[in-house]
Amino acid sequence: RHRRPCLPTELRQPEEPARATGLFEAANREFESTESGSDTSDISEELSTQEGKSPGKTASGLKTGPGDSALPDTPLQREERPSTCSSSVVGEVVKTMQHFMEKFSVDLLTVTQAFLKNTGEVETTLHFLQTGQRLDGYPVWSREDDLELQKDDEHVRNKLIAKFGAENVAKRVAFRKS
Repeated sequence: RHRRPCLPTELRQPEEPARATGLFEAANREFESTESGSDTSDISEELSTQEGKSPGKTASGLKTGPGDSALPDTPLQREERPSTCSSSVVGEVVKTMQHFMEKFSVDLLTVTQAFLKNTGEVETTLHFLQTGQRLDGYPVWSREDDLELQKDDEHVRNKLIAKFGAENVAKRVAFRKS
């Protein structure tokens, strides 16, 4: 495993976003798990495997949509992804998550799950961590709601709109595609 010589900052940039991505994917697996009290040891394994890979590979694996972990990671998908990740955006996300962890004395998994349940919205997630409720008064998204959302059924879609509001359903669809 020979890496080309590079400056420490070049090396750190891909590794930091990759580490955040690995944690996000691990938390996403937790979110999608049907067992509420499932073991979190796979997250530490995820971290160690993420850090062990070469920076080029981990940086290209930046795909954090909630539905993506269920899809096989084919070479075609890898090629479509941009080879350079925008480290400034990822850096901001990491800073926000660290801030929430310190502010509310919670672990990274809790913060990441809060983001997943609140469609990745910073203000709504902040309010949820403070109060346990969404800012707009609607409930948070669950794995079951996401499964319902995937069904191409107008009756099911209307039930979700009644539960979450049309705007939140539209945002969730976009969030899951991202």
